[in-house]
Amino acid sequence: MFALGGQGQIVNIEQLRFRQDSSAWLFQDDLSFDIFKNTQEVIDIENQFLLRYQKARHQVLFSNGLHFNFSNQVDFAQSAYLHLRYVQRWNKWWEMEYFSQAQADRPLKIERRLLYGFGPRFGVDQKGDFQFHTGHLIMYEDDLERETGIRHFDWRLSSYVSLMWKFKDRFLWTSVTYYQPRFTDWSDWRMSMQNQLAFKLGEHWAFTVSAQLNYDARPVVDPQIPGLTYKIENGLQVRF
Repeated sequence: MFALGGQGQIVNIEQLRFRQDSSAWLFQDDLSFDIFKNTQEVIDIENQFLLRYQKARHQVLFSNGLHFNFSNQVDFAQSAYLHLRYVQRWNKWWEMEYFSQAQADRPLKIERRLLYGFGPRFGVDQKGDFQFHTGHLIMYEDDLERETGIRHFDWRLSSYVSLMWKFKDRFLWTSVTYYQPRFTDWSDWRMSMQNQLAFKLGEHWAFTVSAQLNYDARPVVDPQIPGLTYKIENGLQVRF
């Protein structure tokens, strides 16, 4: 699941990768809806769409996310992203990844963030119900700040570690940690840690609990934007 509403830029597509089957197509949708009232009534809607196509040694992954948080007086959060990734498997131990991503995040005052990257992904441990992978990609970033108009062009390392554990086909735990320093200045770095636990409710349904922690050493030029953000949520997941 992608962290929306000012929560970072990492897209979690590990659940689609870990699911091994003969189907060429795989679809998954995560939806959460909340409504609460204190001084005013607030509605929060978040949806993440995931699609995977695979044939022989080739795999294509697409993800799209939207997040809206609003009341009858003001819109608090409006965020969206598109992510496309192509994977070519060379053998059971390693594969090459190529990806592009577009993002806008109103709470973090990101008008537009475009990402392009490529690099190897390694399967360190792939024994049945437990899997451990790591990837080390080169990433180019075109970042436009919302209010200041400042534009950044940077090359970053995008390294990650992903873990999956499935228990008796009843629940699935996935964990992904990303580390993204800038090559020309390693003090400018980002980190994101995300965990999700999915409890199976039926053949195609699951209840999910997710937690994400993000840190950006240099967010946009605005003292009101924090470097550390986090999010905890639950929702329903449908998969075909």
